[in-house]
Amino acid sequence: MNAAEALVYRLCRRSFLSLWSYMNPRQKANGKELCDILVVCEPDIIIFSVKHSTLPKNGTTAVNIARWKRRAIDSSVSQIYGAERTLKRLTHVVRNDSSQGVSLPDAKAARVHRIAIALGTEGAVGMPYGEFGKGFVHVLDESATQVILQELDTISDFVKYLIDKEQFLQSVHLVCEGSEEDLLATYLNGGKHFSHNCDVVVLMGESWKQFQAKPQFQNKKLADRDSYVWDGIIEVLCRDTLNDSLEFTSGFSSAERSIRTMARECRFSRRVLGKSFQEFLDNSHTIRSRKTKSPSGVVYVFLATPRDTPRELRQAELSNRCFVARGQDPAATTVVGLATEQYTPEGFSFDLVHTYKPEWTPKDQEMMERMQSDLGYFKNPRVTTIGEDEYPASTK
Repeated sequence: MNAAEALVYRLCRRSFLSLWSYMNPRQKANGKELCDILVVCEPDIIIFSVKHSTLPKNGTTAVNIARWKRRAIDSSVSQIYGAERTLKRLTHVVRNDSSQGVSLPDAKAARVHRIAIALGTEGAVGMPYGEFGKGFVHVLDESATQVILQELDTISDFVKYLIDKEQFLQSVHLVCEGSEEDLLATYLNGGKHFSHNCDVVVLMGESWKQFQAKPQFQNKKLADRDSYVWDGIIEVLCRDTLNDSLEFTSGFSSAERSIRTMARECRFSRRVLGKSFQEFLDNSHTIRSRKTKSPSGVVYVFLATPRDTPRELRQAELSNRCFVARGQDPAATTVVGLATEQYTPEGFSFDLVHTYKPEWTPKDQEMMERMQSDLGYFKNPRVTTIGEDEYPASTK
């Protein structure tokens, strides 16, 4: 692992978390390196190739740039295409120590994203992009890598940008006087969308700096602090899953599915969920359980019990509450339950439940009503509606 790879891997771990980010994965056990960094969070696969090459100075400008592109970009593109071919033959990620990582999405359902990170020019060379023969490749330099992975620091936000950008660049002629960061500013200014109502787009420089200077941008950063409560929960669950210390689950795949649902929430949804969970935890001595619907449509059930409650009873109650929550919301086919202790400084543990039930039968309804009658789960819930702006006009 060289310094350039380590930098990008740190950014990936921060953005996509430890359970789905792999440094120098292998083509097979004890085999050759597949790529520099691989991120797998079903259905998305992101293949990173990172190359650092100093811009030559012993030829003309055109010759030096051509030589640099061969070393830094063409070699990355070749590695990415090769990794993509190999992944189609694998069922799981193979870590660099040859151990088995997460399952790979079915090849027919997988969405593959190709990213070449070319370092070493300090912004002196414009980055090419597009179709290199076997699929669209995003090419990023040092500055763009830092900005995009820090600004779009969830798998859903990042992947949506890649997909929207690819579609946009294939449908318009881009006259570029700016950078990748300026393209990101155009996207964010458009409400995380690119306009397709034109044939030619002129990308001006300084757009990113102007976007950062807006009060709404600064207010968003302040408001997003609540979202990192959610990131912290996910990382604890990832750590326990990787260490095989997460109790009362049906194994790695079951735990990964639950945590993946939480991790696929975008930054704005995480803000809503993090704020809701923290408020619930702060009041857990008076509120036993809470049901929160994410902007994504997933319903989350939070449960906090006294510290002396047996874990198996806590898990059973969480599962039953998730079942009731599913029945109360016909549109919510997925419910994730998260249980912990009523807050004390002594530490905490988590239990997880993932309920996916696309159909709700009369028998399910009968069972749910019996649970509500016998156990009181969400029988007479107090409903609270809150408003939240992604880019607040002012701080509270």
